[in-house]
Amino acid sequence: MSKVWIITKRELASFFDSLIAYVMIVLFLGLSGAFTWLFGSDVFFINQANMQVFFSIAFWSLFFFIPAITMRMIAEENKAGTIELLITKAVTDSQIVWGKFLACLILVLIALGCTLPY
Repeated sequence: MSKVWIITKRELASFFDSLIAYVMIVLFLGLSGAFTWLFGSDVFFINQANMQVFFSIAFWSLFFFIPAITMRMIAEENKAGTIELLITKAVTDSQIVWGKFLACLILVLIALGCTLPY
């Protein structure tokens, strides 16, 4: 299990060392917030906040956000040539996949956590 956490930490560090994580989170928050504001304008008329619009918009935002993150994971390993290094180490394929999956899951949870002020 420690090998999975090492891979997860490495992937999260590579995400946040580049601008990719920040751009994806800002795009997700911007799109979700803008569409919630545009399509959820009945809040002022009924004096009650309704999050149904946000959750329907967040579904579609995540529908494009999650594949964009996960496709980058293995593609970057292949492009940089580090997939061979990972495979030759004492790490199984399932540990690599679980490590990358957990890194993506944590990034998505961070993005969803940033929507709590909505």
